[in-house]
Amino acid sequence: MHRLTYESTVPEAVDVAWRLAYRTQAFRKQLRNNVIYAAVGAAVVFFAAWMYIVGTSPLNIVLAVVAATLFAIVFAATFRSILEKEIRKQQRQLIVEQFGIKTAIQCELELRSDGVWVRQDGMEMMFPWARCTGIQNNPGDIQMDFTPGICVLRNRHFASPAERQTFFDTARRLSEQTRPTASQ
Repeated sequence: MHRLTYESTVPEAVDVAWRLAYRTQAFRKQLRNNVIYAAVGAAVVFFAAWMYIVGTSPLNIVLAVVAATLFAIVFAATFRSILEKEIRKQQRQLIVEQFGIKTAIQCELELRSDGVWVRQDGMEMMFPWARCTGIQNNPGDIQMDFTPGICVLRNRHFASPAERQTFFDTARRLSEQTRPTASQ
């Protein structure tokens, strides 16, 4: 029905892996918990250092609590950014190991009446429309979510904006045709 052949770069594959992981509650919870634990630990260390250096008067305790809280907030934001970069770096290493050291991954994608067929570097997958949980028309790409799985097509994979729109409309139509109705 609608077929694309394109090359996906390693950074694009990392982005897709991140999107797939980030949409799970378990991943977001683990990320949030790591940030909270690190921030609380940093605040405790900050508080203890403040008390050791300045002393334990009631005013110093109040000031230390306020300063440790502010420190924890700044630390959490900074730590989250660093943690996300590290996770992306690890995902990049996994992808490079999985596909070998390449600058691009050869991909094919075809919209079929029964689902989305994908071939990446010789490996084929089929995502049935019945498992489609949504199709997003993002500014830089089209994202098709499945349980489980995800397909992301960058704007550069299309020959024109008209081809991109036709692809999006076709994917929407096919996914809606196979979506179970309330009576089923």
